[in-house]
Amino acid sequence: MKLILINQYFPPDLAPTGLMLEGAAEELVKQGHEVTILCAKRGYGKTGSKEGPKGDAKSYRVIRIGATGFGRKTFIGKLIDYAGFYLGVAWHLLFLRPRPDRMVALTTPPFLAVLVRLISRLRGADYANWVMDLYPDVMVAHRMIKKSGLAHRFLGSLTRWGFGGKRCVGVWSLGPDMKRCVDSYLRGETISKWIALWGAEGEVQKLDVEARAIREERGWKNGDLVVMYSGNMGLGHLFEEVLEVAKSQGSSSEGKRIRFSFHGEGKRRVEVEGFAEAHLAAPIELHGYEREERLRAHLRSADLHLVSLNSVWDGAMVPSKLQGIFAVGRPVVFVGSEDCAIGQWIKESGGGWVVAPGNVEGLRQVLSEAEDERELARRGEAALKFSKEIFSKKINARRYAEGFSR
Repeated sequence: MKLILINQYFPPDLAPTGLMLEGAAEELVKQGHEVTILCAKRGYGKTGSKEGPKGDAKSYRVIRIGATGFGRKTFIGKLIDYAGFYLGVAWHLLFLRPRPDRMVALTTPPFLAVLVRLISRLRGADYANWVMDLYPDVMVAHRMIKKSGLAHRFLGSLTRWGFGGKRCVGVWSLGPDMKRCVDSYLRGETISKWIALWGAEGEVQKLDVEARAIREERGWKNGDLVVMYSGNMGLGHLFEEVLEVAKSQGSSSEGKRIRFSFHGEGKRRVEVEGFAEAHLAAPIELHGYEREERLRAHLRSADLHLVSLNSVWDGAMVPSKLQGIFAVGRPVVFVGSEDCAIGQWIKESGGGWVVAPGNVEGLRQVLSEAEDERELARRGEAALKFSKEIFSKKINARRYAEGFSR
């Protein structure tokens, strides 16, 4: 088949949606399909060292659209970027040669499915949707619009239309809770499935030497209990609970020094920075994003990872942090709902703990349990085992590719 995959972000940009798209594209090529990627020249803002495909016959074609690059710092700038990308996508979809058999739309920018459904009809192609963030649910969670209000109903009708039609071969989402939300927009005429994403894979024990070097570089001693948050500090994430615990933390009951290490950027980073400045005695440190080439060792260097999600975001997005952490055999404490995908996976795997939002004492209890190195090791091993079974790139990228090309 001749397929066009469309997303604003793609490597060397390090946005998770682009990295996952790359994995599916590589698998499609292995299966013998002809793949073209439409993406923006500028995007998320984080870039790696990877140059991307060189254009040989065994690879896929990447067309980078020269839209504006204001980034995510301002809402207006983001809208301008979206508009420029929409126009570029429309132009290429209308005139790209050879004619595609199928178009696959991701969800950055929002409502891309509507444009793809319109143009696919003109080109005589069918289409599929890969939901990374579900709109307008994300906008409700952001408090940009009110649920069941006029804007919500209108935008919901756009989503329903973009996901519908006899030429839509399916809608894929990232977890069971997101699938339930997607299904609420469908009329039973469209196939709906969920497939988990994945983290970078490799031999875990080979990371330990580099992980120990990273700990030494950062001044972390062997006896320290390092609790790490690594990734985007977005509006959907929760930090109040861990900051409240950090306020009163110094050493554990075992005499270990507890450190809270935050790595990344995002709109809520300023809250963590403000807290650290106001509570100088709290064992908090802040860093930027880690380099791509040592990301797995960086994740392995922590003893326990923090992942969080405000329950109003359940089903609207499924953060991809868990997959990368489980892939390096480290346990997670998740502040969020047991009913969302992350909460279900942690409970099912035994690879960590789930703490309800607002339960500060519960989080303190988890840290107390995490003082036991044997307990950390047991849950880390469970996380790694679950990762190989449920978050396998080899298995899940192939499942996506087979779904997009069936």
